[in-house]
Amino acid sequence: MKFNEKTLTLARESRGYTQKQLSEKSGVAQGTISKIELGQLSAPEYLIELFGKALNYPVDFFTQEPYFYVRGHYRSKQSVSDKASKMYLAKMTIVERIFTTLQTAVELPEPNVPSWDIDVDGGSPAMAALFVRDKWKIPKGRINNLTELVEDNGILVMLLDLGEKDGFSTYSDIKYPVIFLNNRRTSDRLRFTLAHELGHLVLHWGRKDHGRDEEQEAHEFASELLMPSQDIQPYLNKLNSSTLTDLKRYWKTSMASIARKAKDLGTITQDQYYYMMKGFSANGYRTFGEPELFEPEKPTILSDIVELYVNDLNYTKQELASLLHLSLDDLDELLFNKAKLFQISRN
Repeated sequence: MKFNEKTLTLARESRGYTQKQLSEKSGVAQGTISKIELGQLSAPEYLIELFGKALNYPVDFFTQEPYFYVRGHYRSKQSVSDKASKMYLAKMTIVERIFTTLQTAVELPEPNVPSWDIDVDGGSPAMAALFVRDKWKIPKGRINNLTELVEDNGILVMLLDLGEKDGFSTYSDIKYPVIFLNNRRTSDRLRFTLAHELGHLVLHWGRKDHGRDEEQEAHEFASELLMPSQDIQPYLNKLNSSTLTDLKRYWKTSMASIARKAKDLGTITQDQYYYMMKGFSANGYRTFGEPELFEPEKPTILSDIVELYVNDLNYTKQELASLLHLSLDDLDELLFNKAKLFQISRN
């Protein structure tokens, strides 16, 4: 058995454990764990079995080729601890590897991610969003199903429990664009985060940091992609709490983002915007999320691939788990919607 020490770190961090916690869970000295993870000490089979039992991973998980943690951009509601950040990155890395393994049996949509470099092409994030709408032949007005549109253009969308993170964008080992979304967010926030992460792929991926506020640029991109100024402005002239609700239902964006759009376009004053935000805070919308007025969109690429393995290739769950080096518990969580990781929970 050829042990890969990097997979021990990955497995440990995916469970949110420190080395000390794994030591307590497995009965293996923390110093031994540290030396094994650093490659200074080889792990005999009995230790690998102890780690597998403590972390609920099959022994063959620890014999895979080296993993490279996903890297990219993410959107977060607030700062995230280093321990939590490592856990989410480890989870995303494992799910990305699942996709890379399973996709060998299918023909994926060709990635079609338009590129807009502000340093070269000039303009603004809003102009980049309109450029994408043109390249993807999106009709004027709202986008009915952004998730379907994004996946049709060869970008994998995955739902995971990302804690305080809203979303994350990256490229897989096979150079396939991937966007992770937090399944604990409301339907409007999921759509906006998806547009935001698409903005990172279009505007920032593979480019040097030139000191601009990339999060703000992705935000501006998302706003214009979902609510083109020219299309939405006529709807914003008489904005109030009643019309905000109707507009949210139609445009499938949050009332807060619509109010911000109105302020940016000058159809409401700064004071009006301030009082709207104050009202949202009083109602708990800015803390717990706005009322759900439309169903969350569901990505289908990964679920369709799993369906093919089960129905067409006749894989059992045990065979899938073995192929992916996962426990049956993790397989259910990640691929069969039977636990928290892939469930949409409404705030």
